[in-house]
Amino acid sequence: MAGLAASVRLSHREALLDNQLEELFAQRPHRARAAEALRRSLADLPSNSSGGQPITALMTRTSLKKDEEKLGNELWSDLAPSSGFLRPFSDPNSTWTPVLRAWHGFKAKGTELFVLVSIFITGAGLSEFFPLLNVVQGFPWPSWFGWFFDLLWWLFRIDVNGPKWKPPVKGEKMGAVSFHKLADERWDVKLPSFFQDYVTGERVPSWEDHFRHATGIKIIDFLVSSMRAFGFEPIEMLRATEPRFAFDSEGLTELAWRGFRQFGPTDIKFASNGVWGIKLVEDLMEKYGTKGEVLGPLMTDSAFSAHLTYDGELYHIDMSALEPYEPIPGYARLGGRAAFRAEKGRLKAVFMSYNGSNYTDFEDPHSDEMYSKSIRYGWRMAEASIIASLLSMTNLILHVKDLHLELSASFQVITVDAFAKNPTHPIRRMLDPFISRSVQATNDNFKLLFEYKAADFSLAPLPTSEQLKLIEDFIETRPLNLADMDMTRYGTLRGMNASVSSKEAVDDPDVWSWRWHYRALTVQNLYDELLQCWLDVHFPGSAEEQDRQIREDPDIQHWWSVMVRQLRPLRRAIGTAPDFATAAPTSRGLRQTLRTILVWVSWIHEDVGHSAASYVYNPVYTPMCVPEDGLGVPVISFAWNTAAYRGFVFLERATLLEDPPGFWFDSVECQGLWWWRHCAAPSGDKSLGCFTRFQEKLRKLGEEDKAFSECEKNGFYSCAGRVETAVSS
Repeated sequence: MAGLAASVRLSHREALLDNQLEELFAQRPHRARAAEALRRSLADLPSNSSGGQPITALMTRTSLKKDEEKLGNELWSDLAPSSGFLRPFSDPNSTWTPVLRAWHGFKAKGTELFVLVSIFITGAGLSEFFPLLNVVQGFPWPSWFGWFFDLLWWLFRIDVNGPKWKPPVKGEKMGAVSFHKLADERWDVKLPSFFQDYVTGERVPSWEDHFRHATGIKIIDFLVSSMRAFGFEPIEMLRATEPRFAFDSEGLTELAWRGFRQFGPTDIKFASNGVWGIKLVEDLMEKYGTKGEVLGPLMTDSAFSAHLTYDGELYHIDMSALEPYEPIPGYARLGGRAAFRAEKGRLKAVFMSYNGSNYTDFEDPHSDEMYSKSIRYGWRMAEASIIASLLSMTNLILHVKDLHLELSASFQVITVDAFAKNPTHPIRRMLDPFISRSVQATNDNFKLLFEYKAADFSLAPLPTSEQLKLIEDFIETRPLNLADMDMTRYGTLRGMNASVSSKEAVDDPDVWSWRWHYRALTVQNLYDELLQCWLDVHFPGSAEEQDRQIREDPDIQHWWSVMVRQLRPLRRAIGTAPDFATAAPTSRGLRQTLRTILVWVSWIHEDVGHSAASYVYNPVYTPMCVPEDGLGVPVISFAWNTAAYRGFVFLERATLLEDPPGFWFDSVECQGLWWWRHCAAPSGDKSLGCFTRFQEKLRKLGEEDKAFSECEKNGFYSCAGRVETAVSS
């Protein structure tokens, strides 16, 4: 029976998974693999103990394979796509009862096997569910139909998938509504009162397909109600801290990807950058000669450096603002501080503080011994908690609060509704790619995060109620100001020397460069050029003449007045930084406002969204949730985070370097009929020239500038060709 189970497990898809895992593992540094093999062997001993006291048994890649065989042939047959067992994950008219009964029946096999069954069913089920949220108009369905449609395009230029972009409909509005009112009327959920201050769209516009997306949310609604009928509160089930996994990246990766068939762990596909963060961290540790310390290499290159400040001598991160919030029971409190010295092209950690203890020595033999037993102790516990805090601050504040709540959804509904009577206005056309699907993404995300409390773990190891309190506190104590988000001011406000964000610093291996900021500043400058070019084409003349034309344009006046009234970060900027923008629109104010918004909703959203794959898939080096006893990796929260990001966050949408649709520009030429009809702006169109120059410069950066070209497999960021245009997922 064991042999039969193994043969079923190693189906074609599972064999591909094994091959991918070996491809990744073979590229890891020898020292890292040897250290992991030691941790695995110690965890595999009959009694893993510390100080003579037995502790919780830890799972490893070795034990995982044994457990998979114990589950038997029946489970693996059920999880095959042809079985019909998983139909409820993709068909809202199917019942969940057979799945839940079968799943519940595995409880008798013990906690560890029951958890594995839950993970495998979830992975296989979300594989079936995946196309509903991921596939939108213009993208192929991930099945043999997709290959067939691609063949039709290759042979006959028949585009069955349709265009990615459709022009807005004249007169159609989305309807501005507060998030508070939307939740109250649509979800029957009472959100905190601060949600009354932020607007979103009441509906998704007709030119953005929504049927499959809405079907996916309907299936989730049905699943949650079915689980509750069986006596399970879904989010409560995620809070168990047992079983635990050893610090075994190979085993954890295998665990998280069994059952999921849409793409593999090393695939850079859809909007997932793969599990290459494991190797990236290890390569940096080798490069900089650290003996286990991870935080310095992370702050050297990753988006976490967005949180840095400089005092003239040392660089600092301070996560102490997170300390007052109660963590989910069993998990370590967030918080901590660290300091770094720029040295030989990197940031070297020289100080860490956490939970009342300070650390300056990061080569402590006792901490190393405990770590070999998959226990974080001393400075390693401090480091892991600080990294978890950086992830929480990035996810909860930069991503959810700043981008989704305060900027993107409001920006879309304001722009769509203000230009509804004249959707061909040049400003409306120029903004079209940057407001795509932001309301669709934000409304559905907030429903999952705050109605079903999916924010637990996926954003931070805090209960949803604490996360909402944290957001409210940050709104009150650190109000978002759009002028301060401008990359030309961002570094200055943090005490940074402009030289660290220069091309010269990036190219000098002996000088630390603030890579995250350099990238964002460079792209913001490209947006500035694009906007200036666009204004010059449509409002020709001197700066004074442009200002006059803008003042006399009723559509711009109306749109800007609504922006000032409803986009709170802009209103604060006008009140505090008149050199940035003013209550009356000007050419300079438009350019500075829009370049800032555009770099955040496209480029920085990619940095804090899809690029998070490097961290989410990597719980040994970049844990999102640290158990308060420091022992191992809690399997359930890790598997949940992997599944949540893979299926609900890393969604593929249109990118900055794709061919633009003709209706964005001043003139359009169409050829062909029916399926063969294709429309595009003629090459001589001046507005098209503005956009193609922007694309050419961005593409060149991705090819020639190492701050941009070191990406995905070779860096913590998405490559330039995969950066999406908007907060659309």
